[in-house]
Amino acid sequence: MLGKLLSTAQVCSRLRSTTGVVSVLLTVVLVVVFAKLGLWQLARAKEKNAMLNARAEAQVRAPLDSLSGVAAPGDLYRKVELTGRFDFSKQFLLDNRLHKRQAGYEVLTPFYLNVNSDGTPEQTVVLVNRGWVAGNADRTIKPVLGNSAKLAHESTVLTGLLVTPSKGLTLGDATDDTDQRWPKILQYADYETIAEKLDRIEIINAVIISSPNQDGNYIYNWQPVAHGPEKHYGYAFQWFAMLLAVLTFFVYLNLIKKDE
Repeated sequence: MLGKLLSTAQVCSRLRSTTGVVSVLLTVVLVVVFAKLGLWQLARAKEKNAMLNARAEAQVRAPLDSLSGVAAPGDLYRKVELTGRFDFSKQFLLDNRLHKRQAGYEVLTPFYLNVNSDGTPEQTVVLVNRGWVAGNADRTIKPVLGNSAKLAHESTVLTGLLVTPSKGLTLGDATDDTDQRWPKILQYADYETIAEKLDRIEIINAVIISSPNQDGNYIYNWQPVAHGPEKHYGYAFQWFAMLLAVLTFFVYLNLIKKDE
């Protein structure tokens, strides 16, 4: 009988010891995870501050009057004043764009640049974000884009901001190759795919956000960042608070309560 009691006591001791090890390991894992998430949010806040500062600095520089190749990092958010011609026959709809909580698209229109000294159009294109349009509940129905006949045939002075949209999380192809209708729906801005749809024309790896007062625009809803750094600071505070709560709970159970 005594042997059985001793055996039971040993089992309980081992269980308590195992529970203690599991408790320590779980605490360490949670502390590391919460710390990394908090630091990641602080890094995101730093990125947002850098983007806002870059935009503020770019706003005081003289507008760009020509573009070529890949946009330089220092030209991000730079004002532009370009001469060229819109092509409304082959436009793109950037999907999953919200305006006042309503789903829709941002209209991307090819703009042929006049870069030759004699004013003739060079076969170089930059995409122009002309604003937001609402989508239809039936995804097979595309919005009808009202295009200006005047803008389509005449040289136009385009003003706006130079940006390089992030692809974000990309799953699958940028567009549905089985859909031959224009405008084409884009899941993300992929310049190679866009160039292919435009008959392999040379395309600038950037997008111009058309000025709000530009003729032929849709609803202007562009922002340099979806939300400011304050939101990331708030998230970081939450993760660090959870880290502190886990440590406090661990210390209470394993140090303070055991001494009571």
